[in-house]
Amino acid sequence: MLISIIIVNHNTGNILHECVSSVFTFEKTSDIEIVIIDNFSNDNSKKIIADLSIEYNNVKYEFTNSLISFSAANNIGIKKATGEYILIMNPDIIFTEPVLVKLIADLKNNESIGAITPALIGTDGNFQRNYFQRYPTIKQFIYYHSIIAKFFNRSARRMNRYLENQDIDISTGKMYFTEQIPCAFFLTEKAAITRLGLMDESYKLFFEDVDLSYKMAKSKKLAVDTDIKVTHLGGSSFKTDNNWWLHGRYIMSMINFFRKHYSPARTALLKVLIIMNSYTILFIEGVKNIFGKKDEYRYKKHKHLIQLLKEEN
Repeated sequence: MLISIIIVNHNTGNILHECVSSVFTFEKTSDIEIVIIDNFSNDNSKKIIADLSIEYNNVKYEFTNSLISFSAANNIGIKKATGEYILIMNPDIIFTEPVLVKLIADLKNNESIGAITPALIGTDGNFQRNYFQRYPTIKQFIYYHSIIAKFFNRSARRMNRYLENQDIDISTGKMYFTEQIPCAFFLTEKAAITRLGLMDESYKLFFEDVDLSYKMAKSKKLAVDTDIKVTHLGGSSFKTDNNWWLHGRYIMSMINFFRKHYSPARTALLKVLIIMNSYTILFIEGVKNIFGKKDEYRYKKHKHLIQLLKEEN
């Protein structure tokens, strides 16, 4: 049994070192290889990766010549992998106990499972439920991404139906089936992911794992084994003064997902709602600007999204 761990790194060299070291601390070295794809980093990542390959014989790597998509970088790693199993994993995952043998056993003992993950635990000690999402729908956009979202109370029942899986209880130590699992930790057979056609490189940022889960779920179940846990350093708020452009990328990826998996009518309706929503917000912020109360971050988000929609057309 050989497990190939694919890690895409971009300017996270210091975290990557902690990640890889934690894997070798808790896992049997002969069972794993780590394939690091450095996605055009400009920090100290290249030196750290080279040092890791010297420190651990079963670490191999490749440097990209330009910044490519998360999917494209993972596909390079998958093609280089020699293992029977593939683990797509973020560089901010820290092992705190052995996990791979148990997860492989889960896959072997239940042939209906196509991919599996342990519970992701944040640095605050809490289960990161927001990584176990429902598939996007028109109602999800209205309830959670539109200007009128604040008028809907965030009840657990509504969230469970439209946004994220509320049924997973990590205190039970049980296995739960879920609609999708994140590529922060996505373990599957190499043969299974190859049959799916690897990861879809049309997603430039966001929804890569949603798409992968959706394709996998057509024939297999996706599972979370809450008896095992890893620490996930990510999951903090995306909102900073200079990353307003992320919203546009997220919504465009949602449209791409609709276009690929849903009907043209549903995709068209989503785009109409998105356009109406963004223009309404831009109008409101324009009015607020008269009184010196404009939300610059909010304005930039939706101005950028409208520009992306125009460029697509």
